[in-house]
Amino acid sequence: MQDLPDNPALLASVEAFLRDEVMPQMEPAEAFRARVSANVLGMVRRHLEMASRDDGHDEREQLHQLTGKRGTLAGLTTEVCRLIAEGSLTPDNPRLRDYLWLTTLNKVAVDQPKYSGYRRAREEWTAYQSGFPKEY
Repeated sequence: MQDLPDNPALLASVEAFLRDEVMPQMEPAEAFRARVSANVLGMVRRHLEMASRDDGHDEREQLHQLTGKRGTLAGLTTEVCRLIAEGSLTPDNPRLRDYLWLTTLNKVAVDQPKYSGYRRAREEWTAYQSGFPKEY
């Protein structure tokens, strides 16, 4: 029995097919729509790749540290929003700042991984994290 490629690999092959074989043969307006489609496939692929690394577990742990509660990612995110709205969590909380930075970096990693501002911010985040212990 032969194993099938994983979903990110399948998406990457369709992306490459659109970019390398289909788009060069199309009129500009059609090529633009194909490029948009390839970009969407890339976003879905990167999202699946990140999900397979179980970043959600790390995010849930950060949310647990902020709220003191356990639960689903959506439920804990809602709780953080409630705590921010009521003023219990403020921007001077280093755990909140770290959570917001990391979730933003993860979202941009899916949406625009080649964006120079993202790459610089990721490098700064890595340097920041290496200079401080995990618990503060």
